[in-house]
Amino acid sequence: MSARPENVSLFPQHRQRALTPTAAGLVLGAELRQLRTRSGYTATAAAKLINASTSKVSRLERAESPPDKRDVRELAAHYGANAAKAAELEELTRRALDPEWFDRYSDYTGEYMRRLIALESESCKLWTYEAKLVPGLLQTPEYAKKIITDGLRVSEGEQVEQRIALREERQRRFFEQTDPPHGTFLLDESVLLRLVGTPQIMADQLRRLDDFIDRPGVTILFVPLNGTFVSNYNSMTHLTFGYGGPPPMVYVEGDDEATYLVKTEDVERRMESLLRLSHEAAASWRDSRTILRDAIRRYER
Repeated sequence: MSARPENVSLFPQHRQRALTPTAAGLVLGAELRQLRTRSGYTATAAAKLINASTSKVSRLERAESPPDKRDVRELAAHYGANAAKAAELEELTRRALDPEWFDRYSDYTGEYMRRLIALESESCKLWTYEAKLVPGLLQTPEYAKKIITDGLRVSEGEQVEQRIALREERQRRFFEQTDPPHGTFLLDESVLLRLVGTPQIMADQLRRLDDFIDRPGVTILFVPLNGTFVSNYNSMTHLTFGYGGPPPMVYVEGDDEATYLVKTEDVERRMESLLRLSHEAAASWRDSRTILRDAIRRYER
């Protein structure tokens, strides 16, 4: 099989237009990095081409700041991009600067969460591990409200309602697509034991998980408390995308921040952790359903 020529478009034009702004920015950065390395420029040398700092070039390649049209155009020319490649980069830049659907919720969610929100519904596969709480994609409004008011210390009112509305729209965009991503959710068994709100809220939340077990393309497995592998992270999400999309990445969430990892070695290291957790999880969805329904009965007593 012959290698793809350097300046041939990585993906067809119709796929470019389908990319969300966040995904377009990531693909743009990956394309620019590939062109830069192929043309023999370091990030420092590339920065001098556009009279910018090395950090600006790095942020552009990591999609950590909005792209500048002139910078992209000048870099493409210096890197030797042909007309087709230059047009592709211009289209990616235009798309990356478009507003996101969740911008109206920007006052109610941390900036560190926005990339995950933008990308999760665009993925082909999502694989996540949660050690403390039911993941946002699976939460009921009542469960979410208790997390927001108690855990995030947000008072009653518009902030709470808008945050709940954001979670519900995330869920619709992920699960109600024509061809939704395959989602694998590894939940620590402690999630079933931690009382969030009232026993009724917990019972309703766990019944929603029970409903999701029957949904095609959704896998929910519980990691037992007597497992031998301990993760250093309370929350990890691995995302993979289709042809023309961003590279595989891992989202690792802390209390007030998150890290996005795209380097192959970093992604593989976290993926190994997810695989080890999955090997210790319940053997099948039937075992998970038994564990889940036992927990529901405890809360309904």
